[in-house]
Amino acid sequence: MAVFFSLPYALYLALIPARWNNTRFNRVLTFAGFFLTTLILMFSFFAEFTFWDEFESRFNFIAVDYLIYTYEVVNNINESYPLPILISCMLAITGLLTWFFVRKGWFRITFRGEASFLQRVTVLAALAITATCYALWVPNGLPEQGRNRYQDELAKAGVYSFFSAFKNNELNYEHFYRLMDNKEAFATMRRQLGDSLSVFDGREFSIRRAINDSGTAIRPNVILVTIESLSADFLGRFGNPNRLTPVLDSLAKTNVVFTNMYATGTRTVRGMEALTLAVPPTPGSSIVRRPGNENLSTVGAIFRQQGYATGFFYGATVSSTT
Repeated sequence: MAVFFSLPYALYLALIPARWNNTRFNRVLTFAGFFLTTLILMFSFFAEFTFWDEFESRFNFIAVDYLIYTYEVVNNINESYPLPILISCMLAITGLLTWFFVRKGWFRITFRGEASFLQRVTVLAALAITATCYALWVPNGLPEQGRNRYQDELAKAGVYSFFSAFKNNELNYEHFYRLMDNKEAFATMRRQLGDSLSVFDGREFSIRRAINDSGTAIRPNVILVTIESLSADFLGRFGNPNRLTPVLDSLAKTNVVFTNMYATGTRTVRGMEALTLAVPPTPGSSIVRRPGNENLSTVGAIFRQQGYATGFFYGATVSSTT
């Protein structure tokens, strides 16, 4: 991590002329960079204690989610911790450390440096090569070789783990979810899905089945309407007396209503994958945002197999500034 944090400053030193070393511009930028880097390291250091206490892990995709959904997360954390006091303390400690380093004169060698351009570029190249080797050939999962998960996690670096999680968009399912035996899981699913018209294919680890119905198939036009944040609590069909959704309620009276169909999860993409793929929320990033999500068995694909022409219309809100 020291190599990665050193790279931006090494690049800066390689680009500025040597005569600028002892200028006010270089001093201010160097002190500001030191202050910011120290603050980031201080924040991540103390944040890892609370994160470990909650998840017993180094930073992972949950921490990435915290960064993406900052507004909600900060509000939740602020209810449990005095954030203004903690952040003020970290700023104060970082300021004192910066003042101490400046007071001791430990930056003087930097401002008096007379290294040639070739020497500075050589140092930059060495750091860049080292960082590239780490990024390409030292995966964050490398320490996960032992039998004790806590030891494996402690062998990692928190900031390195954070960026690895950001890059891979995945969370280790076996570490964070309670598991059951595969044989028992498939048996449970077959019991729940089975009925008098279904015949399973006989494989132990499969829920693929043929549904035999002697009735005449009908092919109505089907419109699946997905509405952001529309809870069943708002619909008169489910008991709301305020007539907030009169059109949907009238359609519910004259059409087929599926009362056990749910948009699971807490985000739009989670609801979309639930309604189109019939899957629960997956650890890490949503399937919608993952690479290689083409040609999945969706509701639309099933309709196309039955001869339907499918289409998707998205009514997004667009804001503009004039």
